[in-house]
Amino acid sequence: MIKNRVVYGILAVLVMVFICAVGILPNLAIKSKNTETSYVSQVFNHDKVTTVDIELSDTDWQDMLDNPLKEEMKEATVTVNDKKVEHVGVRTKGNLSLREVANDEDSDRYSLKIDFDYYNDEQSLNGLKKLNLNNNYSDATLMREYLSYQLMEKMGLPTPSYSYMYVTVNGKDRGLFLGVEQVDETFLAKNFKTNTGALYKPDGTGSDLKWISNDLDDYSGLNAKTKVDKDSEKATINFLKAINNKGKNLEDTANVDNLLRYFAVNTALVNLDSYQSNLKHNYYLYEENGKFNIIPWDYNMSFGGFGVGGGGGPQLQNNNQQTARSATGNNSSKQNNDIGKDNRPSPPSGQPPEGQMPMDGNGQGGMQPPQNDELPSTQQDDQNANNNGQKEEKAQDQEQEKDTGNKKSDAKGQRAAGGSNNNLLAESSINFSIKNPVSGTTLAERPLLNVLLSNDKYQKQYESYLKEVATKYLTEEQISKETAKIAKLIKPYVEKDPTKFYTTEDFEKAVSGDNSLPQFAKQRSVAILKQLSGEASDGETTTVNSNSQTSIDSKKNSSTVNQDDSSNDSKKNGISPNDNSEKTFGGRAQGQPGDGMMGQGQFPNAEKNQETSGTSKPTMILNGIAVVVLLLAIITAFIFNRRGKIRAKR
Repeated sequence: MIKNRVVYGILAVLVMVFICAVGILPNLAIKSKNTETSYVSQVFNHDKVTTVDIELSDTDWQDMLDNPLKEEMKEATVTVNDKKVEHVGVRTKGNLSLREVANDEDSDRYSLKIDFDYYNDEQSLNGLKKLNLNNNYSDATLMREYLSYQLMEKMGLPTPSYSYMYVTVNGKDRGLFLGVEQVDETFLAKNFKTNTGALYKPDGTGSDLKWISNDLDDYSGLNAKTKVDKDSEKATINFLKAINNKGKNLEDTANVDNLLRYFAVNTALVNLDSYQSNLKHNYYLYEENGKFNIIPWDYNMSFGGFGVGGGGGPQLQNNNQQTARSATGNNSSKQNNDIGKDNRPSPPSGQPPEGQMPMDGNGQGGMQPPQNDELPSTQQDDQNANNNGQKEEKAQDQEQEKDTGNKKSDAKGQRAAGGSNNNLLAESSINFSIKNPVSGTTLAERPLLNVLLSNDKYQKQYESYLKEVATKYLTEEQISKETAKIAKLIKPYVEKDPTKFYTTEDFEKAVSGDNSLPQFAKQRSVAILKQLSGEASDGETTTVNSNSQTSIDSKKNSSTVNQDDSSNDSKKNGISPNDNSEKTFGGRAQGQPGDGMMGQGQFPNAEKNQETSGTSKPTMILNGIAVVVLLLAIITAFIFNRRGKIRAKR
């Protein structure tokens, strides 16, 4: 006969197992999960300058300096904030900036890419697989990219993590860089529901997103960064069809709210080294469940750093870019602005007729896709460039940039493209059009942007986001506060930086004073609001009193954009704008909706990933089994005890 103490002992053990299963194991699982994205706080800390120490053989390092354009990966050991990772890949990186520095006899300050999993797929730094160290090329402020990503975050866009990092190589100082997370599967898992969709980094043939054909291979410049399965390929073609057919079925193929937010911020910041210029690059497209989102990238030339001019309508400054294009046989800049009444863009040229779709390869559809020899001039040029090699096209673009004023100076502090900081308050940048926001090209040549601004509801929502940026974030007060905070943090590192492009004096002038980022914000925000209200026509010069800023608050009610009306209209169209009235500039994606649902324009931020208290499926199964076992044990003990009492009575 089993004694009572044995039964109760077994029951006590089962209770302990239950407590462990429910109370302890889930916490262990959460810690394991948090490690996957803990790099957000461990590596990209905005309150400190992260230290990055790179060690590799002297021979390999010298070879990188001697042959930077090869971008050859070298094996190294990298220590980030005292955490060492061995067998790591390191190489130079960049496009124009890489070539400019390579041609500069006085500088070897190259941007670097650190690939933690290059030699071992399972290796990472607190979940981070790849880290970019950007050299702040052409930016005396050292803050253009930092502030741009910060603003993107505040507007609810999926944004790479970023922070300042001081770099050494083999024990010798290299200087202050901006560390930026790579947009890859890790980034996608952090910012989207899934990371199994198609990720593209457009640059080259097809990066303007103009229609070519139903064959995705013809869009060689889309540059897939993840595997593209048949479903994703079909979704990509559907997306291209939608934006090239006056937006028909656009909301079925794109996260429209995400696109509108992106272009509003990009336009406000006058970031023209992007889709909105002749170069049509520096952005990512990610397809999730058949819908495309845009992801911001590369902002060292934001705040008007790239310059405005060529084919951009009212902002046309000179014909240098058209001349450069003609000299190389590229006629894309010859396209005329196609602006209809009320300064509204007309549908892109060469699009399928409304209600008809391009041929799908099976003889279905109302329009034969254009053949290569029938493409509009820019597409035909792209095809020719592709046949001759994309390197030639990039070389032409680089030469063009040099010819349009982005020339090096022999003086330290002005050797990078864009000069020192003289173009920060250029009238063409301050008054850059919000209705025709392109430079060196036309809206007709940028169908994604054109189809958004050709739709009344989309345009109204785009303008409401511009108003939000101009009244809450891109203001003199907010930018002054943020630049002062950053300057205090990084100035000691700027002073000791041995490879810096600009002097400490250049840096100080660029972040405060009469020709600084706060002044850009002051004048640009007023110009945006005047264009929105109709007080200033498209691209018209606006003036701001140098002694006192024109009150932005007084403009809030003068704009023709009605926030409530635009919100109502957008809701009908499937867009869910955020009020964001409680947000403060400088945080991490606090403006993102927190209802736990992934709708348009909603992306889970890093902190939410790290602090998730939800239980995984395996843990739930384990807990269920533990509960069942405990219940069975209690029932068994109860029955055993009752039988014992019955026997005792007998």
